[in-house]
Amino acid sequence: MPRPVRISTIQLPARPSGKTPEEKKQENLRSIVRYLEIAGRRHSDVAVYGESANVLGLPFDREGLSRYADPIPGPFEEEICRIARKHSMNIIAPLIGRVDGKLRNLALIIDREGRRVGTYFKTHLPAPEADAGIVQGEDLSVFELDFGKVGVMICMDIEYPEVALCLMLRGAEIIFFPHVQSSWGEVDWEIRYRSRAVDTGTYLVSACYGVGDEEAWMPGMMIGRSGIIGPDGMILAEASRYVEVLTRDIDLDRKRVSNFHFGRLCERSLAVRASRRPELYSLLCDPSTRRQAEKEAKVTIERLEAGKAVRRREGSSAKPTGAGPVI
Repeated sequence: MPRPVRISTIQLPARPSGKTPEEKKQENLRSIVRYLEIAGRRHSDVAVYGESANVLGLPFDREGLSRYADPIPGPFEEEICRIARKHSMNIIAPLIGRVDGKLRNLALIIDREGRRVGTYFKTHLPAPEADAGIVQGEDLSVFELDFGKVGVMICMDIEYPEVALCLMLRGAEIIFFPHVQSSWGEVDWEIRYRSRAVDTGTYLVSACYGVGDEEAWMPGMMIGRSGIIGPDGMILAEASRYVEVLTRDIDLDRKRVSNFHFGRLCERSLAVRASRRPELYSLLCDPSTRRQAEKEAKVTIERLEAGKAVRRREGSSAKPTGAGPVI
């Protein structure tokens, strides 16, 4: 029997208007509300938007985040819950917040009645976030909504296949992936993003940011392309480079079926779970591998920085060889 779910992924503006941090902060909330309203008017069952949307364009350091992160619970959460109730819409709401006195990169999971079902704290932090005082999460939870079970990965979490696999093993049927993406190669990003859906046999919903209509998109800007990936890794729907709300209906009971492992037709993610050999994977949980990598990374960083310094010196000492061609 079909289990239809209407999903909206919101591609918010990458650059909030406003001259002061306070004005940008207010514009961020207005944008979140404005585009959630669009998703609600489309009768979406669930909506998601991009990572850390409440502090976009604001100083991202200890002082700035201490000042502009939203308290949870607090007015920001109340406004998101109001919209959820108004439109009877589940919402995955990412933000930078203060929870129990700690800075967190998090996502609130809000149900149709405007109640918080749970909170996901980003588990893998890049160094700038940790340096800014954000505390990493310690759990990969799955949350029950009225249409099924969902998990969340925030930005850097997708780098680690184990995250998506743990969410699969805990029963997630959709994985939401709010993120910011700009400087990395697009092929690298797309392969990783689609692979997580293939690895797990789940739907994967990404939410990034878009450029304004008055801008020309160029490499290095926010990548856009928020989208919905099917359990077989196919792109079911994808946004452009620009600000928009992408809405698509899926059927959660339409699983990926194959003859993998059993030699007979079966839901593929079940076949993967049934054929796994956890007894072989203990090395993935060995903390010594991380410590060794940290040592090797330190040496590599020093070598690369030394090489960069040499190239700068060589460049500054090079004598001009005359004017180049006029183009």
